[in-house]
Amino acid sequence: MARISIAREDEYRDSNFKLHNGISSILLVLIIMALISFATLSIASANADLKLTRKMLERTSGYYAATALAENRLEAIDETLQKLYKETADRESYFAQAGTGSTFTQHISETQDLIISITYLYPEKIGDPYYRIDQWSVETDTEKLSYNESLPVLK
Repeated sequence: MARISIAREDEYRDSNFKLHNGISSILLVLIIMALISFATLSIASANADLKLTRKMLERTSGYYAATALAENRLEAIDETLQKLYKETADRESYFAQAGTGSTFTQHISETQDLIISITYLYPEKIGDPYYRIDQWSVETDTEKLSYNESLPVLK
């Protein structure tokens, strides 16, 4: 039995499989190239995310600024209707002076507007609202939009 194991050990020593220095260098170069390509892709992705984040920040800030202005305008309408309610004697004279409702637009950006439509109400008791919001929506003017469908390819 000892001879069989020694014979097999000699076979393994005589095999032609040897690791040369060039293979490890090639492997190292390939790994470095893969890491560089992944780093480049992650930088490009981070740059695209940064651009998208800035656009979303601009859009969100514009929306909230328009919302604040619209709420100020609704507050002024509420005060006017409250004053009118105190000055009028009945429902018919209240609606004769106030009307039935109004719609106004608040500018958000070059392509978007905030549309608010309200209906005036006659409060039955103290604490009831003077108006009801029927529409609070963002409308986009698609004719002013320009789509960038090009791909940034290096030449």
